Amino acid sequence: MRLRPPEETLHSWSFPHRMFYQLIKLVLPRFIRLYFQFEVKNVEFLEKLPEGVPVIYCFNHRSHLDTFLFASALVYPFGNRTACGLMTNGNVMEENKFFYLLKHLGAYPVYPQNSTPALDHTIKLLDDNLAVLIAPQGKRIPTTPLDDYHNLVEQGKSGVGRLVLRSKGKIPVVPMYIHGSYEALAFGKMIPKIKSYISVSICKPIIFAEERREDEWTESDLVFHSRARAISKVIMASIRKQMQFEEQYFFQILSRKVQLPLDRVHISYQTHPIAYRFFRNLLRYSPDQLKKWLECNPQISEHT
Repeated sequence: MRLRPPEETLHSWSFPHRMFYQLIKLVLPRFIRLYFQFEVKNVEFLEKLPEGVPVIYCFNHRSHLDTFLFASALVYPFGNRTACGLMTNGNVMEENKFFYLLKHLGAYPVYPQNSTPALDHTIKLLDDNLAVLIAPQGKRIPTTPLDDYHNLVEQGKSGVGRLVLRSKGKIPVVPMYIHGSYEALAFGKMIPKIKSYISVSICKPIIFAEERREDEWTESDLVFHSRARAISKVIMASIRKQMQFEEQYFFQILSRKVQLPLDRVHISYQTHPIAYRFFRNLLRYSPDQLKKWLECNPQISEHT
């Protein structure tokens, strides 16, 4: 496989397209770091997959901010990528003119009613040794870590698994977990909260070597879709595992408050509005802040 040097990545784009992209690339990552308390963790996993190595980046999707945050973590000057293809909900791109502009930043539409054209385009990008950014859940889901503990593994669609099979397991998949993006920009809000804490945690790359075969996988294979769903679950399980590590202090506060194993804790705004607001507010803080809060509040009553 020929490695594609950075200066060739955007070669096929028009001059205005390249200039627009270069301007956004210059401004956006720096703006993100000034506007938010933005942290990228485990960057060593990115360094193992340099420009020119095709990669599928997968993330939990909680806010319209997510695409910009992940791009700011992955793309030069702070990441090691010149550009990433962005698989974006086609219905949202058509309804929202702002998100339609993402096409000039490498975005391309995927329609839930027919995802095959988007998957075909993704394979072409990967064959050209580029990277793609995909939300396996397919849409924004404003969850808490407790919700993710119970549900995240089952929320992944089969699309990313289909890509792994069609590439015969040769493309590394890098799961990523995002904290705080919904708290910074919730549904229905237009202006993000300044200085919100947001982190992107990079997980260890996954290589699905067991899916390699001499002949091509086709969607007509009897086991294709079941294997694709299983692959998606593995990826979502990796994101969930990273979530449990990053949110360990959140879970400590939760367990102290309710005094029950996590498997038995189900809190929603409808059933426990006061507790739900309390835990949702905790997500605005960094792990270091929550750790200090725990140290200063060793006893937490159920009426906190």
